[in-house]
Amino acid sequence: MNNHFYMAYCGNKRNEVILLYDNLNFDNITTIIEPFCGSCAMSYYIALKHPNKFKYILNDNNDYLKQIYEIIKNDKIDDFDNEIIKITSTIKNKEIYDLLCKEKNIYAWFIKNKFYRIRPGLFDKDEKYDKYKSLKKYPVYNFFKNENIEFYSMDGLDCYKLYKDNQENLILIDPPYMNSCNSLYKSKTTNIYEYLFFNKITSEKSYICLILENNWIIQLLFNDIVNKIIYDKKYQLYSKRETKHIIIINH
Repeated sequence: MNNHFYMAYCGNKRNEVILLYDNLNFDNITTIIEPFCGSCAMSYYIALKHPNKFKYILNDNNDYLKQIYEIIKNDKIDDFDNEIIKITSTIKNKEIYDLLCKEKNIYAWFIKNKFYRIRPGLFDKDEKYDKYKSLKKYPVYNFFKNENIEFYSMDGLDCYKLYKDNQENLILIDPPYMNSCNSLYKSKTTNIYEYLFFNKITSEKSYICLILENNWIIQLLFNDIVNKIIYDKKYQLYSKRETKHIIIINH
């Protein structure tokens, strides 16, 4: 699947959505939940296959993702685009860019991540800001605008707990990696992996799909679950690192 999102985003599953989709069972499902939605690649692809069929509960503790969704949903895109163009026109050197990166607002976050992709903080004096295109031009726009979506910015584990007891829910869990990405959790003491291990997903009513890096810790934590699919994963940005991921399904 071509990139549907308005920026490169860490953990984006756009290259894996077909494999994931083909291994899911949507019988009797009415609601799709992503507690760690990121770029919403999985929900976006499901909506492409089944337009206006499901309700989507999207959650990410990065509140800026929710703000972008609200900008699209509430027809505020023109104002947002104009402000982005205005701000980027003032960036003439690295010093100005560095000051911008320190600001805590949706515009600074967007510029830092949109124009400098997955490694915010880099500055390229040859970057062409005039290549900026409106949020309306990205495929995710139609998904945000036309589907039945609720978007939240709570801790991913809290979101999971809210929806795990309904058999009509499909919960897609693609959390930040253990240890290497702990800073991406709202609560630094939260360990979604530990919770899922001690509160067995096989006993939950909802249909749960975990998408994880297939390392030895994951193999130990979920050793007793039979329904698993292992696949090769190649990272496209910078490192070109290859690894294996695993899909774990509770029913």
